[in-house]
Amino acid sequence: MKKLGWIVVFFALACGGSSGPTGEYPNVDCDDFADQRCVQVGTPEELLEETALLDEPTVVVLASGTFALAQSITIRADGVSLVGQGIDTSTLAFTGGTTQFNGVDVVGDDFLVQDLTVLDAPKDGIRVENSDGVTFRRIRATWTNEDDPMNGAYGIYPVKSSNVLVEDSFAENASDAGLYVGQCQNVIVRRNTVRGNVAGLEIENTQYADVYENLAEDNTGGIVVFDLPGNPIVGRDVRLRNNIIRNNNNPNFAPSGTVGIIPAGTGTFAMASRRVEITDNTYENNQTGDIAILSGLIVDSDPAVWSLEVARLVGDHDDLGLLPGAGPNTVTNYRSENIVIARNTHSGSGENPDISRDMGFLLALLYGDDPTDSVLYDGIGESMFDAEVPANNSNDNRVCAGGNTAGTFGNLNAIAQLETPGSPHFSLTEAPFAPYDCTSLEGGPVAEVVLP
Repeated sequence: MKKLGWIVVFFALACGGSSGPTGEYPNVDCDDFADQRCVQVGTPEELLEETALLDEPTVVVLASGTFALAQSITIRADGVSLVGQGIDTSTLAFTGGTTQFNGVDVVGDDFLVQDLTVLDAPKDGIRVENSDGVTFRRIRATWTNEDDPMNGAYGIYPVKSSNVLVEDSFAENASDAGLYVGQCQNVIVRRNTVRGNVAGLEIENTQYADVYENLAEDNTGGIVVFDLPGNPIVGRDVRLRNNIIRNNNNPNFAPSGTVGIIPAGTGTFAMASRRVEITDNTYENNQTGDIAILSGLIVDSDPAVWSLEVARLVGDHDDLGLLPGAGPNTVTNYRSENIVIARNTHSGSGENPDISRDMGFLLALLYGDDPTDSVLYDGIGESMFDAEVPANNSNDNRVCAGGNTAGTFGNLNAIAQLETPGSPHFSLTEAPFAPYDCTSLEGGPVAEVVLP
């Protein structure tokens, strides 16, 4: 079954079905953009020529069919729209690429990509960098082969950009993350489907993101929020709400990188994150666990690695109370804090942790034949731990699970586990899970994202 997509494409080519662009524009053409500069392209050569020469706002309309390409579509202009006839009608296919390049590579403000598929990009499917005003709408970024570590890393990839909208799209079979928002500000990610990736949907080092009504299934990990060390944007104010996160039990096929440590069966984790709301989501059958709150020290235990020079920071950070760094005028961002988990539903999860990864092995050791708790907290950075009397524990990091009434809560006592696996931990089976019974963020709710 892993080659099914390729077999379909091959059959179509052999039968003359969609071997190339048809020159037809059944759903949209330049008449729909009469007030803008617009070009219609019906061959791969026309597409590459037109996009390479762009130096002013332009709508590029693709014909129906498959554009077979052996090099990147590179756009370096503001105000460009790349519009196809539909996800299943216009395809940019990079299957024959022999060098490493992104399928669509963009630096330009006010960019729109819409109604097309990008197939088999050697690196990232659609990468948009250093741009303001970015829209991905009704697109698919995918690879023919499932579970293939040779697939590109990221499918839909806005990075170092602002005012980003990703909606009604599909990201599949990426060897790192299907939909990856990295180091961005002001982001809405809604009504997308991420399937068959190592990580389905990632929000990394990003400020002000609203992630809602997405479906994450059959990935190694579903929807995750985290910071990495060294990036100048400190992540904050992220909402994960009203998503469906189910059956994320696909074996981890990442060739390398941070995602390689994710155990299959992971629903959501927040790592080195702050001011995050995880609310009103549906979790089903994620066999390692549904929600984990983790310190960045789980990934890199040296706090000095997480030091950031204050002068280099981008975006809002003064109100976050970040811990001091290793040197003067530095801060660190490894701590997960000020997180609210509420009104999620949980069913069928945590029953078979992935013991091929360290975290899954630890959970299997700690929980035995019992399912893992719905919310797992590593407890790193807490000043007090008592496995026998939960009320004697601290909640210095303000992890608020009091409103997650349909689930359970576990403190893993992770520092002790790293030294002696199997050390005492504890589970709380009934809300409000004191001392983690808070239900709101310090400093007020996560800020609403409003795009221009």
